[in-house]
Amino acid sequence: MTGGVARWMRLGVAVLVFGAMTLASCDWLTATRIGKIAARPAEYQGKDVTILGTVTERIDIPSLKCYVVSNGKASIGVVTNGKLPFVGDKVRAKGRVQESFAIGSRKLLVIIEPAKPTPTRPKNPTVPKGGPR
Repeated sequence: MTGGVARWMRLGVAVLVFGAMTLASCDWLTATRIGKIAARPAEYQGKDVTILGTVTERIDIPSLKCYVVSNGKASIGVVTNGKLPFVGDKVRAKGRVQESFAIGSRKLLVIIEPAKPTPTRPKNPTVPKGGPR
C-alpha cells in the first residue's frame, strides 16, 4: 500500500510541474503574430494585442520613447512610457494597435502600451491614535 501511495504522489507532483510549465509558456499560444498585424492592419486597428519578439531598435528622445520588435519575419514599433528594453532583449509587449502616421505611401503601424500607473502618496495620511508605531 505504501508503494502505491508513493507512486501516486510522484505522479501528482509530475502533473503539477507539467501544468506549471505549460501555464508559464502560454504567452506564445496567446500572442498575436507580428506578421498578421502587419499584413492586415485595418483588422487590428484599435484592438489590444500581445506580441512576442526581439528588440531590434530603440528610440529615446524627449517626446518619444519607442522600440521596434521583430520576430524574424516582420517587425512593429511599440510606443511606451515605461523603461526601454535593450536591443537584443526578448520581450512581450501588450498594447493597442494604432496607425500613427504616413510617410508617402507607407503607413507606420505601432502598438501603444498603456500608461503604467504611478503610485501616489495620500495627501493627509491618517495617524492612528497614540501616534505612529
